[in-house]
Amino acid sequence: MIDEIVDRIVQFFSTGLVEKIIKAFLVLCDRFVNFILSLCEGNNYKKKDETVDVLYTSGNFLVINKKHDLLINSNDTKKKTVQTIMRKQFPEYVQDNLTHDFYFAHRLDFATSGILCIPLNKNACKEVCQVFEEQRARKYYLALLRGHTDFDEEVIDIAIGEDVRFKDTSKKMCTILEDELCQNPRRSITKVLVLDRGYYNGKPVTKVLLRPITGRRHQLRLHCSQIGHVIVGDYTYSLKIDTSPPRMFLHAFRLVLANTIENLDIQTDDPFTEKALKYKWKVVEQVNSIANAFDIIDSF
Repeated sequence: MIDEIVDRIVQFFSTGLVEKIIKAFLVLCDRFVNFILSLCEGNNYKKKDETVDVLYTSGNFLVINKKHDLLINSNDTKKKTVQTIMRKQFPEYVQDNLTHDFYFAHRLDFATSGILCIPLNKNACKEVCQVFEEQRARKYYLALLRGHTDFDEEVIDIAIGEDVRFKDTSKKMCTILEDELCQNPRRSITKVLVLDRGYYNGKPVTKVLLRPITGRRHQLRLHCSQIGHVIVGDYTYSLKIDTSPPRMFLHAFRLVLANTIENLDIQTDDPFTEKALKYKWKVVEQVNSIANAFDIIDSF
């Protein structure tokens, strides 16, 4: 009798039914955990959204880590911008004589995240603006590009101008390669260093460090597009509308500003690690480590 019961128990557990039940239970548990986490993130979202992430502050400068999909300022005061957030967070830094409240000495695109340096007084602003105008600022960006590049190092030297189809807006620029559409082209240079090759959501992607030598509008986005490797999530310059990613994967990673008031060398965390992207990004080949990447890209 006992042997018969044991045989039936063994037979039951040897079928695929139990395995299916266990898998279904694990899926339900996973979904429940993700639901709870989403509620927690939702509760914290407003708190995070209402403040800027401060990387460095002194009597001369406030350096923040701008979120992606956020304007720096706007004439429409109802829009959420860096300006409106900072006005509430740092009322003591508001400059009443300025239209947009703060000394925004340089820009980041709406879709680009990363380092934004804000001078806190007129002298600091004058000094930093001069550094940018004389192209002495050292700027480094991280990006994920569509496809696997056939190079590890590249210097892109393609002039960029205004796209006549968007002359009265800031929506799009063009290169000299589009001669009939490109107005007032100016020389534009970008250095590209490959960090990793891998896959994002199963599609080939290359992670790169970018160093713009010049500072044209949409320079990095346009240059990457022109060499056949559009930035992941760049809806504007992709040949096929790239709507699947949650953002454009371009991030202002490090900024070096040598000046007479206060030298700055600021770097953020890497937002494009496998863990940060919830393992949708998988590295299959490391070409250069970030630890060595700055020296390498400065050398060529």
